[in-house]
Amino acid sequence: MTRMPGATWRPVRNYHPNGVREHRGLALHVQAGNNSPFGWFNNPSSQASSDFWVSKTGVIEQYVNTGVDYAWAQAGGNPYYASVETEGQPSEPLTPAQIKGVAKIYAFGHGEWAWPLVVVDSTTKHGLTYHGVGGQAWGGHTGCPGDLRKAQRKDIIALATQLVAPPAVHRTVSVAHVVAAMKADAAGPQGHTTFRSEVLLVEQALYAEGRLAKSWVDGSAGTKTRDAYAAWQRSKAGGSYRGADADGLPGLKSLSRLGARHGWTATA
Repeated sequence: MTRMPGATWRPVRNYHPNGVREHRGLALHVQAGNNSPFGWFNNPSSQASSDFWVSKTGVIEQYVNTGVDYAWAQAGGNPYYASVETEGQPSEPLTPAQIKGVAKIYAFGHGEWAWPLVVVDSTTKHGLTYHGVGGQAWGGHTGCPGDLRKAQRKDIIALATQLVAPPAVHRTVSVAHVVAAMKADAAGPQGHTTFRSEVLLVEQALYAEGRLAKSWVDGSAGTKTRDAYAAWQRSKAGGSYRGADADGLPGLKSLSRLGARHGWTATA
């Protein structure tokens, strides 16, 4: 289950399970109304929903398992782009709090699915697009989200870029070092450490993800750390890591994904 930290989880009935085909980015929408659309999105007769909603005060609600299931927001674009509704009218600009809220969502998507930090006016390119660009194939809502909000996408990307600023050079973790530590520390006496500083970064990230108890964040990559990493592997990409791919030994892809979420870089 891919839930965004800081967003209120409000699952709705209107969604397509396991329908996402590609993680191209995020499509910006305008609600053309006020107050949470949860009730409307949870009503089967509406035939409508979105991944996220951001209020004028910056409150974020999430309605579907983004990245796996798709919302009913932009017709033909649903399998490829996540969606965010924004409270208000097309004639109103996004509030500063809304810009920040959407930027947080985009930064989350950048860490989860590598959404590039760019504005695009496209139905195929990767980045921050908008509903109206899809024309009839995307439901015919060519005025969504309105010219004012379309122009503010550059502000959203600028803030999202700040939120995912590259980590300091010294904050790197080597796959080879972590694998070696897991093998050596498990075979050694209790508390044995190998490449302690790098293991600590991994353990701190696993703790933040709810996979490792705080008492085991000690720089020793024993069986608890390996089990926690295996749980992380199984939890990602809709649970696509299985068998040998979820043995608790990091690969560059999974370690890079963990690092991107917690401010450090994985290397071979």
